[in-house]
Formats: sequence, structure tokens, C-alpha cells
Amino acid sequence: MRSFLAGSIVGALLLIIYFFMNSPKIVTYSLLLLGIIPIIISGLLSGTFVSGERVRANYSDSTDFTRRTKTGSMFFLFGLPCFLAGLATTYFI
Repeated sequence: MRSFLAGSIVGALLLIIYFFMNSPKIVTYSLLLLGIIPIIISGLLSGTFVSGERVRANYSDSTDFTRRTKTGSMFFLFGLPCFLAGLATTYFI
């Protein structure tokens, strides 16, 4: 929950900066990058981009599995508000 709150705060601060800049494209791109990069890292940590057999081979230890899953979900929860704020600035503003 802290990572979601941190992502929301970063997204809100960049949205405030967005309204005061003369060239808001930089803020939009930074919001999208701050959203996409943690989501990709989350996918790598959770094993989303590999086959099921490879996931079973990689997660033979349950403590490693829970640690990687927790870290991956923290990255995802941080990147989600930033990505949504970037989409909002791209399409609605």
C-alpha cells in the first residue's frame, strides 16, 4: 500500500508541474516512463514473460517466490498511478 501511495504522490506532483510548464510534453513522457518501467520490472520479477515450466523451475524455493512476488507487486503498484496519470495527460488534457 505504501508503494501505491508513493506512486500516487509522485504522479500528483508531476501533474501539478504539468499545469505550470510551458512545454508539458516532458512531464507527460516522464509520467509514462515512470509508469511503464516499474510495470515491466514487475512482469520480469513475477515471471509473466516466461512459460509455465520455466516459472516452476525458477520458483523451487517458496521464500524466494514470496519475496519476488511481493517486490513485483510493489513495483506494479508504484507504476500504476504514474502510468494512469500519463495516459490522462495524453488523452484528456
